[in-house]
Amino acid sequence: MTISLASYGRVFAFVSQEETGSIDLGGAMKTQVDTLDAVPSKRLFLSIIADYDLSRSICELVDNGFDVWTRAGRAEAIVIDVCLDDHNRTIRVEDNAGGLAREELKYIVGPGQTGSTDTDETIGIFGVGTKRAVVALAAQIRITTRYRENPTYQIEFDDSWLEDDEWALPLFEVDMIAPGTTCVVLQQLRVAIGEEQEKQLRTHLGATYAKFLDHDGVTLRLNGTAIQPRYFDNWSYPPDYLPRRYHGSLTAPNGSAVSVEVLAGLSNESSPASGEYGVYFYCNDRLVAPAMKTFDVGFTKGQAGLPHPKISLTKVIVTLRGEAAEMPWNSSKSDISTKHHVFVALHDWLVTVVKDYAGVSRAWMGQWPEKVFAHTAGTIVDTPISDFPTAKRSFLPDPPKSKPRMAERVAKKNQKLTLTKPWAAGLYEGVVAAKEVAKQQLTQANWLALNLLDVTLTTAFKDYLVHEQGDQDSDSDLRTILSAGDTAGLRDRIPLSSGTWTQVDIFRARQKDLLYGRATPTISAQELKKAESLVEGILKSLFEIETAA
Repeated sequence: MTISLASYGRVFAFVSQEETGSIDLGGAMKTQVDTLDAVPSKRLFLSIIADYDLSRSICELVDNGFDVWTRAGRAEAIVIDVCLDDHNRTIRVEDNAGGLAREELKYIVGPGQTGSTDTDETIGIFGVGTKRAVVALAAQIRITTRYRENPTYQIEFDDSWLEDDEWALPLFEVDMIAPGTTCVVLQQLRVAIGEEQEKQLRTHLGATYAKFLDHDGVTLRLNGTAIQPRYFDNWSYPPDYLPRRYHGSLTAPNGSAVSVEVLAGLSNESSPASGEYGVYFYCNDRLVAPAMKTFDVGFTKGQAGLPHPKISLTKVIVTLRGEAAEMPWNSSKSDISTKHHVFVALHDWLVTVVKDYAGVSRAWMGQWPEKVFAHTAGTIVDTPISDFPTAKRSFLPDPPKSKPRMAERVAKKNQKLTLTKPWAAGLYEGVVAAKEVAKQQLTQANWLALNLLDVTLTTAFKDYLVHEQGDQDSDSDLRTILSAGDTAGLRDRIPLSSGTWTQVDIFRARQKDLLYGRATPTISAQELKKAESLVEGILKSLFEIETAA
């Protein structure tokens, strides 16, 4: 027996040749002269496999098992086994979700055909994912299934089947397998399945199906080892800015309800490198879009801001449940369709939530350990939303005021002083500049900072002679005194202790040795800190300048 898979490729015409040869439409004549064969080529499978890597393809096969289980009411336990055999270069995906009835076998390969209906709360609806996935993974495919206690059927195809125009596939009855089982075996693989790929797949499966794995009786294994769920709801609980659970529903154009749950808050760790902050979308319990940071969800200027470490505590997790047709996923379930009516209905309110939590993250940057991470326990605030399309608020208080930057804080401390001694600003700004340079990811940051301190110290001595002592030294005299190899010409004119002058001599000698020596300058954090303390102490002693911030 064979299964015909070409029923979807119909040819349409406005009128048949039997009815009439022409039709007049408002004075414009239109005559049918032929019909065109619109059946797609099977080569379309190969043209789109570049979109599928190992993880995405395996998920399409796992989706099938969970869909069969869901359509059966999720009443029985389910086990899905994924086996990667790198030695024999084969992949096997097997589940006991219930198997496929004989009349459903055409759904496995026929493009656009699926066992799910628009009203099922399942994952697969487009009828293209499995077909693309198996072809992306392998050149030889064998699918065996047994529905309940019925006979066991098998279909198989390879690249040679893709080469011709015949859509019929032979259907075989084979030796019995366990009732309710479906097994997909892939050979002549097109992808690598080594240790690194297995590690990446395990991580991907744990994140994608975490909500399924929460169900009792659900087991998903990779090479015999159970997949552990991977969640992203690791919250901090700062007072006034607690995480919130928003919930409500949307009414779809067809009148069906879409359940909406949104968890939002500040993460208990910063993740700019791994990129785990942002917006997550789950559709019918499957993770579809992790850590979105695009302008579609507010990560742009004028809203939450462009992706940046300052806002890397921001995390929003959206969970949608409803009819498959009302889920805003793309056909490969790898991203959100931002033009889908459900996403559009949520968009404005969602961006507000992202913006408000990002504002808190930004305002407290530099104080995260004490302002955010210190709050390890608390309550998630329950916040019902009656109508998402018209909702305008996140219900968070206004963001806290950002802590002023070091330069602003130091300037404020010395505000009164600079009213009478405006030249003092350059001195404390030199210390601030040295500290900021030292923070940069530069191989010579400490050396550059040390030079700034040296310049600041020399300027401080000059300013004391010119402004505090009022001596009428010429420019030439100042150059001679300040550039001398030692401080002998300064000691009698500037009131510092002998111990301080000794430290100044050591500091200036060290700076010149490094500056003119052959070796590459190396300054430890401890040595830089000692130099900072020396310069800060002198500024305080001579001018009452405050540099501590």
